[in-house]
Amino acid sequence: MVLGRIDPNTRPNRVELTLDGRPLAANQVSIESGKVVLNITAGNAGDHTLEGNLIFLEDGEEVPVPVNTKFTTINKPNAAVISADKMNVVYRGVDNPMTISIPGIADNNVTASATGLTRVSGSKYVMRPVQGQGRTVTITARGTLPDGEQISTPSEFRIKDIPRPTGTIRGEDGDGGPVRMQRQGLEISEVGAVIPDFDFDLSLRVTGFSFKVSGQPTVKISGNKLNQQAKTALRRARRGETVQIFDINANISGNSGYKLQKISPVFIELTN
Repeated sequence: MVLGRIDPNTRPNRVELTLDGRPLAANQVSIESGKVVLNITAGNAGDHTLEGNLIFLEDGEEVPVPVNTKFTTINKPNAAVISADKMNVVYRGVDNPMTISIPGIADNNVTASATGLTRVSGSKYVMRPVQGQGRTVTITARGTLPDGEQISTPSEFRIKDIPRPTGTIRGEDGDGGPVRMQRQGLEISEVGAVIPDFDFDLSLRVTGFSFKVSGQPTVKISGNKLNQQAKTALRRARRGETVQIFDINANISGNSGYKLQKISPVFIELTN
């Protein structure tokens, strides 16, 4: 705060100031060349209010000069912002974590809006694209500068479906060829589904599948293991024969309403 001129003789007799409603102690304020200097840190990021009076003596009488000013502090930048222009993607069926901020504006003065967007805390958001939302979504960030100016920045993101899952048996997906197993092991193993190389760690729960042994009727199974009918068909298979698990039905744990793409089958070569 500068009182109109830089003059070491222009000094208040007394300073009565509060910062965000808290009185400032005598050692937190000093007078330097006509300036009132606050000997404190800037405080947490956000808006702050400095209020009170500077008391001057004029002809033996105290004359208060009121103080009422606001300022904003932001976190010190400690990293560059780097983005891949072609990778602005969010996925349906999952919670997409996002960080939304505007440099120079505290988080409490920034808002963001879009269909499916929810604020978690501070600059952290979650984007949950909904079924039927289309192929793109625009997220608009709005902020208020310390001088009151409003700014608004839209960013477009592509909406993609979760990639096609792959069927597994005993945790193996048979990538590169059939899974080699003993028939006794197949009888007790669980059928699963995974999404290889996906950015999100999703837990998929298999609810049913079809099982086929060559020359035997296809067996439709509810659950994630062979039933008695499938085991009977399996016992008729020959050593070295390849059996199939296909038409796998699964859902995302915690989001059973999302319809996954058709799951790739898994083939098993019997070793005995």
